[in-house]
Amino acid sequence: MHILKTFIFLFSVAAIGQNTPLSEPEMKNFTQGVAIEAKNLESLSSDFVQTKYIQLMQESAVSSGKLYYKAPNVLKWEYSSPYNYMILFKENQLFINDNGDKSVTSLRSNKLFEKLVSLISGSVNGKLLADQENFDISFFRHGEKVSAVIIPRDQSLKQMFSEIILIFGKDHRLNSVQLMEEEGDYTQIDFKNIKLNQQLNPAIFEN
Repeated sequence: MHILKTFIFLFSVAAIGQNTPLSEPEMKNFTQGVAIEAKNLESLSSDFVQTKYIQLMQESAVSSGKLYYKAPNVLKWEYSSPYNYMILFKENQLFINDNGDKSVTSLRSNKLFEKLVSLISGSVNGKLLADQENFDISFFRHGEKVSAVIIPRDQSLKQMFSEIILIFGKDHRLNSVQLMEEEGDYTQIDFKNIKLNQQLNPAIFEN
């Protein structure tokens, strides 16, 4: 249950205001641009700021840390403020380090976790936009940015995430991830200081 709460805390969102739907040619050009970025992505590192909004609370909860990604499917979230917490996905396993308290979960034995990992990795590398078998996806433009509004078809995911919203800059690169909970609470994760295809120290992905 603790890890499920962690995933819910990782992603949530509010509606994005005034949006203009992309035309068919615009959508084709945009998805092709994202696909090219995803194909060329070998590694990624980024700072992130995560803000959790809860309707019954006046103040939001803010945390921050580092994100690391190595193609094709190694991903690490490392929180440094206000607590130390690490989540690492690699070799079909989920590793958690909660301030020194470590645990390991096999993704093959837990289908829900496996779906969540695919969802998170696909959000980071943009490949989620190609998965129209498992998600209903709509595209909108607001200013120079494009948002992909993604609705899970899987009921187990939909119970946690009613909508996932990926926001891309004009360079077809992910700026932020949002997801709406059915109850109206949401979290937004903004990525900063993004570095692409730079050599990452192998020690980063150690358990």
